[in-house]
Amino acid sequence: MPSIRASLAPTTATAAVAERPALAGALALLVHLVFLGLMVFALRWQTTPSPVVAELWEALPGPESVPPPPEARPAPEPPRPVPPPAAPQSPPPPRAKPAPEPVAKQPPPPAARPDIALEKKAAEKRMAEDRRRSETEAQRQRESAEAARREEDARREAEAAKAVDQARQREAEAARLAQEAEQQRQRELQRQQQVSQQARAAALDIYRSQIMRAVRARLVEPPGIQGNPQAEVKVLQLPSGEVVQAKVTRPSGIPAYDEAVERAVLAASPLPLPADRSLFARDLTIAFRLRE
Repeated sequence: MPSIRASLAPTTATAAVAERPALAGALALLVHLVFLGLMVFALRWQTTPSPVVAELWEALPGPESVPPPPEARPAPEPPRPVPPPAAPQSPPPPRAKPAPEPVAKQPPPPAARPDIALEKKAAEKRMAEDRRRSETEAQRQRESAEAARREEDARREAEAAKAVDQARQREAEAARLAQEAEQQRQRELQRQQQVSQQARAAALDIYRSQIMRAVRARLVEPPGIQGNPQAEVKVLQLPSGEVVQAKVTRPSGIPAYDEAVERAVLAASPLPLPADRSLFARDLTIAFRLRE
């Protein structure tokens, strides 16, 4: 038995040691729950309003009544003598109805006081003056506006007339310049024509001189001719210068000289051509003098 107890004692102590942490945890949890409940209770107690008790009174209590003093009664008056009964009186006669009162006329209005009348006249006078002043000012403004309008119309008319005059002047200047340009063009054209004519005449003279030299080179002067006879020959030629016909149209008066000129023109075929082909003419009249 002692051995058994000795072996059981350590086991019991070990179990007690093993159960202590669980017991401590349970106690701690219990303490926390109690503390939490106390906090909740305290909060609810603080937030819960305390009940208010009111007493209802039917009437306010008054001060303690004090018995009034005894009233003093006046002494009784002696009895008065009773007068004898009066004799019966006859009823009064009926009264006549009163006549209707005439309607009272309305009294005339009281005359205005002199100061009020003067003030009224002064006010009317001021109003009349203000109205006349306003009409005068309006009339002045109308006249001023009318004068300004007339001045503006006159200015516009003057500007329009000035613009018309300027336009006319510009047209006249343009016409003058155009006329001068046309005159200058005509003068230039005339000058060019003159130059062209002069050049053409000079070229034509050169062309005729070439033909005359070619014909004179083939001319055989007849013997016994006196003076310096002249014969005009009409030549008909082809564009190549070949002479088709040569005929004296104005004889010199010496038949031998005229025949000699015709023979010389035919012998000079083809005649020289001008440098300007516009100078070429199929019909050509040439005046030949024997001695140049």
